[in-house]
Amino acid sequence: CNTNGGGITLTLPATPNLGDTITFYDIAKTFDSNSLTVARNGKNIQGDSSNLTVSTESAAFSLCFSGDTYGWRIFSI
Repeated sequence: CNTNGGGITLTLPATPNLGDTITFYDIAKTFDSNSLTVARNGKNIQGDSSNLTVSTESAAFSLCFSGDTYGWRIFSI
């Protein structure tokens, strides 16, 4: 994800399959000044009904869909 030109929002799939995995990384090392927002699109993230905002420079992580209860889980950092 390149936030060099400003913060961005990426939207997760509305109908993910169990085990779907998406990886994000801060290619420009600018999440600290221009954050990445991961829009949940109706599914939970870590069991929470909020979007995920990432503001750590050089962050890299994967989200894996675990089902409707917990939704997207952080799979690796």
